[in-house]
Amino acid sequence: MVKELKESPESLRAKVTSPGGTTQAALEVLEKGGLKEIFSCAVKAARKRAIELGK
Repeated sequence: MVKELKESPESLRAKVTSPGGTTQAALEVLEKGGLKEIFSCAVKAARKRAIELGK
């Protein structure tokens, strides 16, 4: 969907998140809990392991 519309994930998320709504409330909790950093670390670990397995 992101590739088809040529929009950033943040832009698409903003379009479907109602101000003060349930999605916004959930996203605020996830951001406060450090989800972006956790997800980034998880992707890096998976990439590293994929490289190791590819050798």
